[in-house]
Amino acid sequence: MGNGGAEMTFNGQRLKMARIYRNMNMADLADNIGVSKQAIFQFENNLTKPKPDVEFSIITTLKFPRTFFYQEDDGIRIYNTFFRALSSTCAIDKKTQEIKTKMIVQIYNFLCEYLDLPIVNIPKIEDKSDIESVAQNVRDYWGIANQPIPNMVNLIVNYGIIVSAFDVDSDKIDAFTQMHDINTYRQYCVVVGNNKKSAVRRNFDIAHELGHIILHSDIENLNELPPNELKRLEDEADQFAAAFLMPKNAFYADLKNADNLMSYIELKKKWHVSMAAMLIRAKSLGRISIVEYQKMMKSMSYRKWRIKEPLDDELKIASPTLFLSAIEVLFENKIMTPQTFMSALAKYGLPMNPDDVEKLLSLPPNTLVNNSFKPIALKNIIDIK
Repeated sequence: MGNGGAEMTFNGQRLKMARIYRNMNMADLADNIGVSKQAIFQFENNLTKPKPDVEFSIITTLKFPRTFFYQEDDGIRIYNTFFRALSSTCAIDKKTQEIKTKMIVQIYNFLCEYLDLPIVNIPKIEDKSDIESVAQNVRDYWGIANQPIPNMVNLIVNYGIIVSAFDVDSDKIDAFTQMHDINTYRQYCVVVGNNKKSAVRRNFDIAHELGHIILHSDIENLNELPPNELKRLEDEADQFAAAFLMPKNAFYADLKNADNLMSYIELKKKWHVSMAAMLIRAKSLGRISIVEYQKMMKSMSYRKWRIKEPLDDELKIASPTLFLSAIEVLFENKIMTPQTFMSALAKYGLPMNPDDVEKLLSLPPNTLVNNSFKPIALKNIIDIK
């Protein structure tokens, strides 16, 4: 992949990628480098090439290596990106996350040339009309039965769904899923924002994104759907998340004191789901009435538990570790050093700064500058080729 950094010609599409990556529109970049917005348009559409002094300003402003702008297009097509607040999120914020996620998938594929990483293994379900049954089918396919799922990150990573976490550029974006068509197969990448400081909410967010992957992978032209259709998809993903995290029969059996708000604190320890989500699930299963549900939700509001629930400070937030584990394997086995890793990534078509790669892959600072990080790892799912 890529052209090995050979200086062919300035690629306007790479300028567009770098600009969007930095969360800038064309006017922003034009103001920063002292040219017109029309000039940026011409550069990005390969109608004209920037002069050396302008190119230097582009490089210093966008903070990408010069060779980044001389790479060929990667050929990866973004099929769909499911944002939780698709209709209300600023266009540039959505595009920024799309570009960053696409780069994460490229880096994953780069690592696959050196390591055997998990491949996508999700069930093909033809009839998706009954979401309860769909969720149970996925559980059965993955051999989970009716057990609680304390760590959705590790679960879906083991079945080939890429996960990363980074600081998003908008409070309206907390988690999203991107689907790519690569040659003859599809890849999925789930990104969770670091702004949500709750283990159970992150668990639900990822289950919600899994719902999109299972239920909505075949939808085309997502951005052309009307708001009511988008809301329906979001509601279905929420229904899937609830059914997947709280399987009907097992969870119902645990609702012995369903009308007692305090009982949900103990259930939260077991099921790793928020009290609010469990109350909604209990109501949907007919275990509590609407009146009981409203009474307990009002009690939660009075106690300020709608903002921060009991145990939120105690339950550990699941973080993606596959990328760090993979890089650790490469370094420990002397296949690469931080420097040769960045060089190989550049030859693959992604010359970038180490700190940007670290942020994309949820790596500790300086992982790709020196080799001072401590081993953690999921080495059971990583094999050296």
